[in-house]
Amino acid sequence: MWISGRSPSDRPRLTEHTRMQAELEIPALEELRGRRGRKWTRFPPDVIPAWIADMDYLPAACIRNALREALDRGDLGYGAGSALSGVPQSFVWWAARRWGWEIDTAQIEVMPDIVGGIANCIEALTSPEDAVIVLTPIYPPFLSTVRASGRRLVTQALNEDRIDFAALDELARTHAARMILLCNPHNPLGRSYTREELQQLANIAAAREMIVVSDEVHADLTYPGYTHTPFAMLGEEVRVRTVTLNSASKAFNIAGLRTAVCIAQDGLLLQRLRALPPSRWTAFSTFGVRATRAAWSEEGAAWLGACMSYLAKMRELLIHKLPEVSPGIRWRPPEATYLAWLDCRALSLEPNPARFFLERARVALSPGHEFGAPGTGFARLNFATSAVILEEILSRMSDALRRPHT
Repeated sequence: MWISGRSPSDRPRLTEHTRMQAELEIPALEELRGRRGRKWTRFPPDVIPAWIADMDYLPAACIRNALREALDRGDLGYGAGSALSGVPQSFVWWAARRWGWEIDTAQIEVMPDIVGGIANCIEALTSPEDAVIVLTPIYPPFLSTVRASGRRLVTQALNEDRIDFAALDELARTHAARMILLCNPHNPLGRSYTREELQQLANIAAAREMIVVSDEVHADLTYPGYTHTPFAMLGEEVRVRTVTLNSASKAFNIAGLRTAVCIAQDGLLLQRLRALPPSRWTAFSTFGVRATRAAWSEEGAAWLGACMSYLAKMRELLIHKLPEVSPGIRWRPPEATYLAWLDCRALSLEPNPARFFLERARVALSPGHEFGAPGTGFARLNFATSAVILEEILSRMSDALRRPHT
């Protein structure tokens, strides 16, 4: 269950005045339907989308102001390269204050997005036919990216929401795996792995000589009572075999601006990554650079604090309301992310309960089977919306389950 507590002491210390300036603006459903992004255009207008990981909240005022300035200046041309973009400097500042992680700007490359970063790492740091381990259920592009790369996809099912480390070690040995893709915090389970868990994984990676690619895009969405530990912070032996991917996209709701960072603190790994075609590191957005720099700032941190407070309320709303939807839905409140992983297997809606809720409730959830075989019978619900919309989603789901459907 959800554990309340203070924010980690290593987060930015903001003045009360700065905190009071942070306002979370949430459009009404009618306004949201005017958006032209993927979330709001995929389904008919009578469907409430709660699937893809976009928040319904307006981005921070500092981000919107940064984008307005770009328009006013007509600054829409080709962007500066990674080193001159200012993004590495912003992330260095952010990582030090959020997690106490010391990084050099020379160890960072800017790129368009996390999924592209995963593809870059697989291509640069493994060979054709190498085995890449993925823990399932998992964000679907992890699976499709490995398949598209020509590498051997090796999956291990998480035991409930825990890693079976003995089985993982045996899997790595049997397949002579070269790389493991880690989602930390985990999407869709919402786990914020403990330092002890990460250390066990690091020990296996070192013993089996595996590279770890750690997707930490949800790190800033960790709830009070839990602590995000960047995988590369576990020590020198870990750092030399780790590539970390991060972005302001999820925490600040700017995924469409396509800007992310790739951090490799080992010179050889960085050299191999930079040997890829230059376009892999230069296709990020001019708007995205401005938005990301604004996000990773004092003003951005103040907005994020307000956002996390509201998300915690939506999470608590789910804790209280989901049993009313159906006592047969099992779930663990996430330790991080704004995603609820709903086990609907007891409702006899398999293999795809998301289809049932789409057709009968006019609510769009993410189908669990797309996250790998262990997701069959599950659905993922995005609760980063208003209380009014979330209550309507749950009401529709409840009504659909109460009507005859067999």
